[in-house]
Parts: sequence; structure tokens; C-alpha cells
Amino acid sequence: MRLMQMRLPIRAAVRPTVLTAATTTSPSLPPHSIVAANSAVEGHRYASVKAQGAYKLKNKKTLPKKMGAKRVGEQYVLPGTIIYKQRGTIWFPGENTILGRDHTIHAAVAGYVKYYRDPLRHPDRQYIGVTFERNDTLPYSPNAPRKRRLGMVAVPRKTPAAFEPLTRSGIPRRVIRRPGVIEAGETVEPTAAEAAEAAATDAVKAADAAANTAAGAAGKKENRAKVAARRWNEYIRLKRTSRVLYVTKNYMYRESNFQIGRLMGKNNGTRRYGSRSAVLRHRRAKRDAQLAQNKELLAQQRMLSADKSAKNTGGKKKKAEKKTDKKKGKKAA
Repeated sequence: MRLMQMRLPIRAAVRPTVLTAATTTSPSLPPHSIVAANSAVEGHRYASVKAQGAYKLKNKKTLPKKMGAKRVGEQYVLPGTIIYKQRGTIWFPGENTILGRDHTIHAAVAGYVKYYRDPLRHPDRQYIGVTFERNDTLPYSPNAPRKRRLGMVAVPRKTPAAFEPLTRSGIPRRVIRRPGVIEAGETVEPTAAEAAEAAATDAVKAADAAANTAAGAAGKKENRAKVAARRWNEYIRLKRTSRVLYVTKNYMYRESNFQIGRLMGKNNGTRRYGSRSAVLRHRRAKRDAQLAQNKELLAQQRMLSADKSAKNTGGKKKKAEKKTDKKKGKKAA
């Protein structure tokens, strides 16, 4: 601050006292003059920093990009994990890694990160790869087989236990039940009804075989859906005639749940067709039959309504004719 500016408040403070001493008319000074004198002695304080908005703004720096390594060597990563973020290809993608459009290297599989060089691929480039085992080293030998993870776990095979025909208490584990006959494994002579049924089934099989051979000779194959339906019906018939019962923990013989469900047959159970096209064809035929039935019902309703309307119009005409005849008879009389 300049010397003259420092003298100004002192001069302003001394001036009122000099004036009061020179003039004897005013015995005492008012209080506001004393406050003004004190403020003049202290001086006015001005802002030393500019209070402008632009001055208080931070330096114009962009957000940090956070480049560099995100995972170190031999660290476990999951598929899609960012390993290294960069601008430009400082590091190149190696084994089981991918390069993003912003040059970010991601892990393609779950494994352990490896930073390495591969002189056979390029003498100066440095690569980042992922191995399935921590002890593996990159690069792999060019003649070594490729290592892949197929998502399968090695599990030792279990040898199936041998089926024992009898339990510890001597009860047979499986029993075949036929109409009127219960077998425990030994052969039983079939009854007359069973013999007739077996002969009928043999005749049906022979007829089917002959039809198939004739169709094959003619160059026309039977529809796969019909063949599947015929086989399914035969299977259901055989299952209904002979059932296999297994002993349970409480020493009761019963069928398996899936066998009980299959006894429902073709009409109520699950239908099997030759292929997906056969299923779609059957669905389309069922829908067409339903539409045809609906059309037939509509036609019948229209015919009935037409007959009713014709009867009503005929009755009205007869009534009108009777009325005209009565009028003519009255006029003639």
C-alpha cells in the first residue's frame, strides 16, 4: 500500500479533533462521528481475490481413463473379465483372450492370466493369454495338442449292480402278471384265450410284413406316422395283457409310475408320431376336420331356419287365401 494512502485515514481521524478544539460552540461530539472516526482509522478492507465464477472453476481436465493392467499374472479370471486397458495395441491378445474395439483385452475363458512373448508369431510383440491350469506356461508348443474346456467333469463309471432274482427273505423281486396267471419266473402253459390272442397277433404281424414288402416292391413306403401309431397300439396291447410287478420296501408288488401312465393308451395318453412334420400334419388335419364339422353344422342350421321360414310363409299364404275366399263368398251372397 502506498504511503499517501496510509496517511489518509490518519488525516481523517485527526481533522475532527482539530475542528472541535478550534471551535468552542459544540461542547461534545455525537456518537456517530466517533464510530465514523474509528472506521476511518481502521480503514476499508477490499477483496484481495476476484469473486468471479471463472476464477473458482477447477482446471479443465477430463475424467481419468484408468488405463493399464487390471489383472496381474497368474490371477484367476472369469470369461469377459478386463485384463488390460490400453490405447493402441501395446499388448496383443494371445491364448484364450479377445481384443475389444477400444483395444481392451478380455478373457475368453475362465483360467489364469499369463503375460508372455512368442517369438514364433512375432519377434517384438508381447501377448496376454489365459491358461486352464496355473502351472501351464505360454506359449504352447506348436506341435502340442490344443487344450480346450468342454464343460465336462471326469467322473468314474459306476458298475451296475447285478440283478438278484430273490430278496434276502426269499421273495422274488419281479413278477409278471397276466390275465388270470401270476408267474414267478417259471414257464406256464398259456390258456386257450392266450393262444388265440397270440395267433391273432402273429397273423397281424405277418399281414403287416406282407404289406410292407408289397409297398416296398411297388416303390411306395407307408407313412411313418401310421407305422409309429400301429407299433404303439401293439405295445399298449401287450402291456395291458402282461404287466411286470416289482416288490417294494413294504413287501408289496406294484408297477412303476411310468408304466401305469402308459397303460392309458393312444386315445388318452401321449401320442407319438413319426416326426415333427407328422405332428404338424396331424394338427393341421385335426383343425381342418373341426372346421369342416363347424361348416356342416352351420349349413344344417341354415337349412332348418330356411324350412321354418318357408313353413311360416306358407301358413301366412293359406290364411290370406282363406280370408280372400270368405270375402268373395260374402260379396256373392
